[in-house]
Amino acid sequence: MKRRAALALALCLTTIVGFFIVGYGKQIGFFGGGSGPGDASAQADPTPEPTQPPPAAPAEPQVIEQYVYRDVYVSDSGEAAKPTAAAPAPKPPQEAAPIKANPPAPTAAPAPQPTPQTAPKDVEFTGEITAVSGSTFTVESHSELVTVTLAQGTTVHGGSIEVGARVKVHGYQGADGVVTASEVEVADDD
Repeated sequence: MKRRAALALALCLTTIVGFFIVGYGKQIGFFGGGSGPGDASAQADPTPEPTQPPPAAPAEPQVIEQYVYRDVYVSDSGEAAKPTAAAPAPKPPQEAAPIKANPPAPTAAPAPQPTPQTAPKDVEFTGEITAVSGSTFTVESHSELVTVTLAQGTTVHGGSIEVGARVKVHGYQGADGVVTASEVEVADDD
């Protein structure tokens, strides 16, 4: 039993000493760490090396405005062929002025124009009433049906407005074709 305990103790001490040696060797640069006091460059200059900031991105994106292609003739031996008298060297392409693309200028949208309101036209016609509904009635005049509405100040002469009565209407026709009557004369049945 004593022998087992002695072997276990020796194994523990060997492991601890092994870790210590590896750690210290790494610190002095023996195992490639190179940052310990035994490192020659660390001893020569104890100040840390200044780090350079990463290059700043350009303020504006760069736009490639044109490409220039140049032909190079390569011989079978892998060298660039030199121009001869029989075959003059190709001329490099003429560089054109850079193409600048201007964004389209904003255009103002035209202001919506109000739809022209046609003034009601003055009309006068005669015909027979074919339908009555409240203050609106329909008159058949010259084979055409005309819708007539009675305004608040409309005057009605000669009788009442009913289906079959002959009327003479004076009023104003709107854009929708409806006539607003200003005066309605109902004809006598005589």
